Amino acid sequence: MAEQQCKNCGNNFWGKYCNICGEKVYTEKDKTLGHIIGEGLHFLTHFEGKFFNTLKVIFLRPGKLSLDYCNGIRKKYFKPLSFFLMLVILYLLFPVFQGLNMKLEYHVTHNLYGNFASSEVASILNVTHVSAATLAESFHRAGEKTSKFLLFLIIPFVALFSWLLGYRKRKLYYDHFVFTIETCSFFILWGFLILPLFVILLNLITNIRINSENSIGFFILGVFAIYTMAASKRFFNFSWLYSILYAILMPVFLAGFIEYIYKFILFYIAIKLA
Repeated sequence: MAEQQCKNCGNNFWGKYCNICGEKVYTEKDKTLGHIIGEGLHFLTHFEGKFFNTLKVIFLRPGKLSLDYCNGIRKKYFKPLSFFLMLVILYLLFPVFQGLNMKLEYHVTHNLYGNFASSEVASILNVTHVSAATLAESFHRAGEKTSKFLLFLIIPFVALFSWLLGYRKRKLYYDHFVFTIETCSFFILWGFLILPLFVILLNLITNIRINSENSIGFFILGVFAIYTMAASKRFFNFSWLYSILYAILMPVFLAGFIEYIYKFILFYIAIKLA
């Protein structure tokens, strides 16, 4: 094959693919309906294989996804951050629990920033002259979408805490960042996608009614702690004793971060958008 110039980056190369950007050389055979359909089928099968393999490894072998990814074994997995983004979108589209999108009355009675929240609400009511009910409704709508996307804030802070806990293993912050994505992906999968469906089915087929989101929240964190223990043992090669300690401290930090930092940021953004 003759030397060609890449139409994407201008590089001169031989072969079917540019050695700089990977752009393929398309011929007349590629400009057919059959080729387009084939590309679509390839994407679906490729996507499905990576997605379900990533899902299987996360549930059946905690910590292996992070371990493989940080060791350069990546081809068979979904990119961790892309996988997390997909889960956030699913949570955004199919919210079941109130979850992290608390109503306005929760914020104004919060034990840390409740006075500030009350002052902000009073100021807005005084300036806009809308009713408290209208403001509460506008706040809830603004927070509904914002709360999901703010989940990305959790990863760098939890990763930093993980790095401090695991400093003796001398892993890079990058490793802890990847590990945190995996554990937070499980957190969303289990706590906000799978468990809610189970609760709905339980409510439909039995007389048992589970309505307390506080009780559900403790249950979510309990299972998350067990997962974190197994994942940290495999990824960091901690002793079982230190893995247990890590698994206790991480959910405590996560719950504290969500309760006092995440929710304050959510309130501040949502009240400005309301």
